[in-house]
Amino acid sequence: MALQFAGTIVLARLLSPDAFGLLAMVTIFMGLGALIRDFGMGTASLQERTLTQAQSSNLFWVNTALATATAVLLAAAAPLIALMYDDPRLTGLVPVMAIVLLLSGLQTQYQARLARDMKFTALALATITSVGAGIAAGIAAALLGWGYWALAVQQGAAALWLLCFYLTTSRWIPSLPTRAAGSRAHLRAGSDYGLANVLGYAADNVDRLAIGLRGGTVDLGYYDRAFQLFMQPITAIFGRLTWVVIPTINRSTEEGHGSSSMLLRVQSVLVGAAVWVLLVTAVTADWLIPLLLGDQWAPLVPLLQILAIGGVFKALSQINYWAYVVARQPRQLLLSNLVTKPIQILLIVGAAMLGVEWVALAYAVGRALSWPINLVWLARTAGQRSWLMLGNGMRIILAAGIGFLGTRFMLGTVPDLADAWMVVLGTLISSITYIFVFLIYPGGFREVRGIIGIARQLRRRTGQASAS
Repeated sequence: MALQFAGTIVLARLLSPDAFGLLAMVTIFMGLGALIRDFGMGTASLQERTLTQAQSSNLFWVNTALATATAVLLAAAAPLIALMYDDPRLTGLVPVMAIVLLLSGLQTQYQARLARDMKFTALALATITSVGAGIAAGIAAALLGWGYWALAVQQGAAALWLLCFYLTTSRWIPSLPTRAAGSRAHLRAGSDYGLANVLGYAADNVDRLAIGLRGGTVDLGYYDRAFQLFMQPITAIFGRLTWVVIPTINRSTEEGHGSSSMLLRVQSVLVGAAVWVLLVTAVTADWLIPLLLGDQWAPLVPLLQILAIGGVFKALSQINYWAYVVARQPRQLLLSNLVTKPIQILLIVGAAMLGVEWVALAYAVGRALSWPINLVWLARTAGQRSWLMLGNGMRIILAAGIGFLGTRFMLGTVPDLADAWMVVLGTLISSITYIFVFLIYPGGFREVRGIIGIARQLRRRTGQASAS
């Protein structure tokens, strides 16, 4: 998160909002292509407690075939995408990004193998070094005056580095595909996960598509930066933590521990930390954005504050997703998404007629409505103790809400200070308030003890995996 945050700041000062808006137009299709490319095969592999060499190899070849087909289709669609946005620059940019899509598709099963073996140190190094390599390459290209191509270089360098790292670390060579491996159940589960993820992606990206079609690259550039500044790092971290959380909970379940209690503690520590980041960013946005990005990015401030609300519920919904995977209920995940995601899409499409800030608000409202619906669905279909997750989530939301309102009120009584001092003061006040409210809420201290226990258990398991 620190690397991505720093890279976003540097590149925002070197490139224009138009450059980011142009890449965001391609990123929408890249993300959809990535979902089709993987189509849930990585999650299907991860949810299984035992997987043979033949089954892993079959899943690898399925991923490879899907990645190749998706990359070819995306490159072929470049003229149509350029025509849709009325921007000829996309004709050359889209095929280059299709190559990035292919490189990323070859990584899925290597990543799954490292996660199943609980090689979390290797996964962390892969993530950190690839992000660093991408940022370094992107900054170098921006300094050379490559404009929006610098962002494509950033994506390509990160994908290539990550693939090379996985190949050298996992030391796994897939065997030829075979029909006798018993992979049909994995393919069915992967298809359900894939379709559910496509629905989720559509709901989370229709906002940028609508803004791009109606407002152009500048409005989309502002909106996309609001996401990239802190929403995207949090989303990426939660996505990568899937490879840590699922194997850890599966291992604990095998030892007789309940998955619901583990998920509850995971929600406390991960969502609690993510919401703290969202809170600090939102409460100090008036001074943080001009300080870091410059006055030309001032329109980001209200967008950041609105999207922070959606970010809270997005983080909470990630725990629900993990609950479906741990319970091995891909079909129920798909069915719940068929109910909740169209609601979010309709809200955003309707709000696009009113302006960018209304789109951000619609995104937040759609996320807020989806979370309790999924909790009820989990209780009925996956046997999860959703009422405990609801109470824990409300504790986090209440602490963040009081922290935001209280800090904004106190900052309003402070004489005008330099932007840096206002950011420091806002961070201190909001952090203290957030932690205090979390602790005094009934059960707060018990949750903290549970968090400490989870951290110790994860550290012990990681050490055992590294030693083996």
